Order: sequence, then C-alpha cells, then structure tokens
Amino acid sequence: MLKLLLFGTCVYCVGFAAAIPVGATQLEIARRAINGYLSSAFMLIAGSVLSDTFYGVIAFWGIAPFLQEPKVVAIFWIVGAVITFAIGIWIIRQGRSQQVMDNRSHQSLKKLNVAFFTGFSLAITNPLMIAWWLMGAEFFKHLGLIEKLTTSNTVLYLTAGAAGIASYLSVLAIGVSKAKKFFSTHGIRRITVGFGVSLLVIAAYFTLRSITALR
Repeated sequence: MLKLLLFGTCVYCVGFAAAIPVGATQLEIARRAINGYLSSAFMLIAGSVLSDTFYGVIAFWGIAPFLQEPKVVAIFWIVGAVITFAIGIWIIRQGRSQQVMDNRSHQSLKKLNVAFFTGFSLAITNPLMIAWWLMGAEFFKHLGLIEKLTTSNTVLYLTAGAAGIASYLSVLAIGVSKAKKFFSTHGIRRITVGFGVSLLVIAAYFTLRSITALR
C-alpha cells in the first residue's frame, strides 16, 4: 500500500512538472485568467486534461501504434498548426483594437463550452502524449515503484498524472488571475498581443514538426 502511495505521488509530481513548459494551452489559460474569466480558464483546463487522459487510455488499451506512424503524427501537427495560427491571429486583432476586447470577444471568452472545446482541440493535436505516458510507465518500472502495469496500477497512473497536470494549470490560472490587478488596460492589451504572437511561434513550430515527421 505504501509503495502504491509513493508511486501515485511520484506520478502526480511528474505530471505537475510536465505541464510547466509554456505551450498553446498554457497561453490560452493565461489569456482567459488575465481578462477575468477564471471559470472559463478552468473549463479549458478540463478539456485539455481530458484530451491528455484520452491519449493515456489509447496508449495502454487502444491504437497507440497507429497514432505513432510518422504520417499520422504529421497530420496531427499540421492540424495543430492551423488551429493555433487561427487563434493567434484572432488574439492579435483583439489586442490591437482600441478596447481590450469588444463585446463579442468577451462573450466568446465567457462561454464555458467554447473554452472546453478549445482546450480539448489544442491538446488533441499532440499525439506525442502517447509516448509521454508510455515512457513514464517505463521510467517508474525502472525505479522499481511498480513491477508491471496491472489494470489498477494503470488507472492510478493515469489519474495521478492527469491530476498533476490539472494542478499546475489551475495554479497558473489562479496566479495569473490574482496578478491581473497589477496591470492597466493598456498593459493587458499588450499582453494579449504577446499571447497571440507566442501562439504564432508555436504554430510555426508545429509546422516544422509536421515537415520533420514526413521526412
């Protein structure tokens, strides 16, 4: 029992750390939080974590070999590039307007279903999560925390990993939301543009990864 508790704790910590690198999902969470839509940010987190967990289920009980084919991976990368590029351009246009956002943009950010779908869409374009789950399992086997992944161990592994990812993203959302009071309207507008530019950079990265996967 103690060994399982240690295993779950370690998986949670690895999931928490894995969510730290800045990506499209983190930027979208921060954008919603800094504009005062914390509930929307949490729904985006829910969509993203569901997608990551879905890939974990595929990794252990599904069609992982198919989704690791270079051409299939390339398709996911290019779809991710298109989605991220479109969101980036839209955000930049919002940030460069005279107002931080018009009413339509505010309504879009407030919609919880839109946030959930956005989070799921951004995360689902990263099939390399399959490799992350599989490599993590091998790592914990090597450490001797588990001998093999039984059904119960796998459920614990996926649950603890997803909880770790969700925890960091939630801390990010709350932290950015709290920091909002330190920024002026002009500052928020500039930050919004920065989020958009960052997403364009990520879209370019996705495109390069797609080209690389096809070679």
